[in-house]
Amino acid sequence: MEINKSYYTRFSEYVIVSPEWKDRWARIVSGVLSPLSIAIAAVAVAGYAINDESALSWIALYIALSILPPTLYIMYLVRKGIVTDFHLNARKERTKPFLIMTANTAVVFLVMLLLGAPKLILIVIATAVLQLFFMLLITLRWKISGHCTAVAGLVVLALALFGENLLPSTLLIPLVAWSRIRLKRHTPAQTVAGSFMGAAIVSTLLYFTNIL
Repeated sequence: MEINKSYYTRFSEYVIVSPEWKDRWARIVSGVLSPLSIAIAAVAVAGYAINDESALSWIALYIALSILPPTLYIMYLVRKGIVTDFHLNARKERTKPFLIMTANTAVVFLVMLLLGAPKLILIVIATAVLQLFFMLLITLRWKISGHCTAVAGLVVLALALFGENLLPSTLLIPLVAWSRIRLKRHTPAQTVAGSFMGAAIVSTLLYFTNIL
């Protein structure tokens, strides 16, 4: 039986390697595992590790003070056309939002510290401050992946708190890197740099706070 090779090739490209299919999944990964989503996941992981009734209150307060304001601010910038998209793709558009988010998160850290937040919650907030600060500095000259920075930090935190059972979570790092590269938002070097920075910041904080 003779096979129509042209038809087979078109069918294979559509079903198996369709660029539209890859782009769709890359957008889903980038959206679900965005830095703001990862920030919520990180504080949730810390709250679960604390295993205290007050954890939910601290998580809710953190989200209200540190997640909602930046989210609404960026949505406002997008709506007004000040930035091109929610993920701040253009490097020159990142400086002011990063500066404001860094300042906001630093204030949140001080507020939570004064209110007596648990150590792990404070570590998560300190991580966010440092990640944003270094991303701000790097953004002045280069573009680094905030997605990879955030997800690598989350993976290191989860492994430090819950051990080898969460080793499969390391697969999130290349998955997120693939999505950012696929969408042409970052180069491989920018995703590697972001992953390294995210992991290094969390590891350093956990080490000096005697969690590791």
